[in-house]
Amino acid sequence: MSPLGVVVLIVLVDLLGFSIVMPLLAPFARHYGFTGWQIGLLFSAYPMCQLVAGPILGRLSDRYGRRPLLVLSQAGTAVSFLILGLSRQYWIMLLARMLDGASGGNILVAQAYVADVTKPEHRARGMGLIGMAFGLGFVLGPLLAGVLLSLPVSDDLRLRLPFLVAAGFSTAAWILVVTRLPESRPRDDAITPARVLSWRGILDTVRLPGVGRLVLLGALGVLAFAAFESTFALVLGIRFDWDPRTASFAFAAIGLLTAAVQGGLIRRLVPRHGEPRLIVAGLALAASGFAGMAMAHGVMMLALSMLLLGTGQGLLSPSVSGLLSRLTPDREQGAVFGAYSSAQTLARMVSYSASNVLLGRVSTAAPYWGAFGVELLALVAAAPVAAGAGVAAGVGAVGDDAGLAARAEEGSGKSRSR
Repeated sequence: MSPLGVVVLIVLVDLLGFSIVMPLLAPFARHYGFTGWQIGLLFSAYPMCQLVAGPILGRLSDRYGRRPLLVLSQAGTAVSFLILGLSRQYWIMLLARMLDGASGGNILVAQAYVADVTKPEHRARGMGLIGMAFGLGFVLGPLLAGVLLSLPVSDDLRLRLPFLVAAGFSTAAWILVVTRLPESRPRDDAITPARVLSWRGILDTVRLPGVGRLVLLGALGVLAFAAFESTFALVLGIRFDWDPRTASFAFAAIGLLTAAVQGGLIRRLVPRHGEPRLIVAGLALAASGFAGMAMAHGVMMLALSMLLLGTGQGLLSPSVSGLLSRLTPDREQGAVFGAYSSAQTLARMVSYSASNVLLGRVSTAAPYWGAFGVELLALVAAAPVAAGAGVAAGVGAVGDDAGLAARAEEGSGKSRSR
């Protein structure tokens, strides 16, 4: 198996473990009598720690290589799931969630690895495979969790078993990294130490030509889509009286659709149309999907809206990641994707809170009208990309790979001189 295939498989196995745990974390916590704020803190501990650790892990992967950081982060994830599955004390569980967030740079390091082992013109395709692994993981994980919960075991073990299985999946991914994944960075490919492990370095990173705008587009896309993630099951119950089991099939459907677009369709569309046009198309489709979901009170309208949203998100994510990797100097891939991951994590934290406030205090349509507005804002921000004039001042035509690389390296040099 090629290194690209191995890293995609690692992401899939890791996401299986993650998606097994997430739907069960709240019931698991309630089973032990934890209060509402304690449960909320268990959820928020992961993204808060990931927000801080993401850029650090990305920059360390630039300096010391992708493989050592993947070994470290994957081990942290496996240990955190094991602690969750064995512990009964709240503060130990909270520390496990913090450990998982602090070591949760495996995905962003995997994205940087893909950028290392693929040619610039194939970056969006490689990122699409990562997105496909995401989609499949989020489909298969909840289904597997449902199977585990139906096993004829004691109530206490039934809630713990999915966490232990998730630890097993993460351990399997760690073994794959150790035994099958070669290092993608040349041994003598070092970066300038002045930009390592500092917030100044992060700011310098996103000031690279074109990078800041793409990080913004990725964050806005997550800000909108996270409103769907955190409210969809509740909205289905309120509007259509669907139980959680039926809602899970709806989640599986949109996950399969997104995975199909990211894993297959994107390969054919990027060579024909290029990432900038696909970014704009993805934003437009997602905006239409959110508007439809805000107004949907029938199953057909709901299905059409989900089709638009899933397709739009499937086009947007790998196109932004692919173009971002092409604009980024080779020695900055980990740092850029670390900043990108942190921006998306912050956006997800904000959206989870804001969208549920809108749902509870305004209406079931309010989170999706809010997401629609965010997508429109992203379309305005993406206008320079669509025009082919570059994604930021100083960047030339997007289709000119040589020009992009030269300008990116020039911007990198200017950042280092600050």
